[in-house]
Amino acid sequence: MAIRMLGILAIAVAIALIALMLHEGEPGAAWWWLLALPFGVWIIGPAIAPYILAHRAKKPWFARAMLAFPCLSSAWSVTAYYQAFFVSASSSAVLVMIFVPLYQWAALLFTGLVSAGIVRWRGRSR
Repeated sequence: MAIRMLGILAIAVAIALIALMLHEGEPGAAWWWLLALPFGVWIIGPAIAPYILAHRAKKPWFARAMLAFPCLSSAWSVTAYYQAFFVSASSSAVLVMIFVPLYQWAALLFTGLVSAGIVRWRGRSR
């Protein structure tokens, strides 16, 4: 159940991020697509990676932990993107598309390390 919800959330977040990229970018220019495709992987990756990890692990507790991650991460990123693109008039607001995913990747790495530590600790205590 958690993996299915995680998949639906990952697809919804990916669609929203693609829409944001198209809104902020220049999709009419061919050069934009050459830069946008790898950059899109950087931006959308933190939304898709928890689903992939939970699907491969096949552990219910890990799927629930991975479900909590994108819920918190997406709530934070929506706030950051909204402030940067729709509230702020700064010309450097686009930098948020570099740093928000960076923080999300770091948080995902931290969540994975904590989960691996829990698995090791539970295995040692038995």
